[in-house]
Amino acid sequence: MAKSSEEMKNLVEDFIKITNINYEDQTEKIREKSKIVDWQFHVGTNVIVSKNANREDRIHVNVNMRFPPQDAKLLVMKNPSFSKAIMEISEICTICNVGHQWIKDGENIAGLAIFSHIDEQVLDRVSFHNVWDSVARVSGHVQKILRSNFSGFSAQGNTTDATIDKSMYG
Repeated sequence: MAKSSEEMKNLVEDFIKITNINYEDQTEKIREKSKIVDWQFHVGTNVIVSKNANREDRIHVNVNMRFPPQDAKLLVMKNPSFSKAIMEISEICTICNVGHQWIKDGENIAGLAIFSHIDEQVLDRVSFHNVWDSVARVSGHVQKILRSNFSGFSAQGNTTDATIDKSMYG
């Protein structure tokens, strides 16, 4: 039986509470800016769990990695290390069946989003945490790829976040 948007939101909030990671229900804040999102939770420092209004059948788990200016300067297409990193990141995302999208600020790369979804028909605690763990694991691999390709790449604020480092089961 199909779950309503509100049922999915309540389930997801219960699944997040299990982790003991701080979260914020940003539904009202996000609705002021956009009608595209039904509801949204900001978990830890960089995980977003949301339900888009145009998709009744799924929720999204997204890790947003924002790069500080000193790191963003390295992420230019003419840098051969960046081209290599792009290929490695694309490969790991394909293997792990998660999506990724580079976040641009004008002509500069400002960050990277790693994401996946859970279909509402299989939305239970185990499937939710499996997707969360998969997205978090890939985010950790991406950070390692970036640091190995760029000496001095800080990935500031992303490496000690409990939403990535800690298994969602405790």
